[in-house]
Amino acid sequence: MWRQFYAGMDVKLPLFAMGVFIAFFVLLLLRTYAYKRSQDFDGVAALPLADDSLPPSNRRSAAP
Repeated sequence: MWRQFYAGMDVKLPLFAMGVFIAFFVLLLLRTYAYKRSQDFDGVAALPLADDSLPPSNRRSAAP
């Protein structure tokens, strides 16, 4: 099936699409790991894991 799809197509379109994907992926990795935004990460890391302001009757229990 894929041979029929690519039979009349020029090879440049799939290579261009793969190049765009790789470029986007590399930019995403650079944005994630290269830019050290510790102030953003520290704020998220300081968020509480449980909401202690709710009374015990309104909290969800871990056991069903």
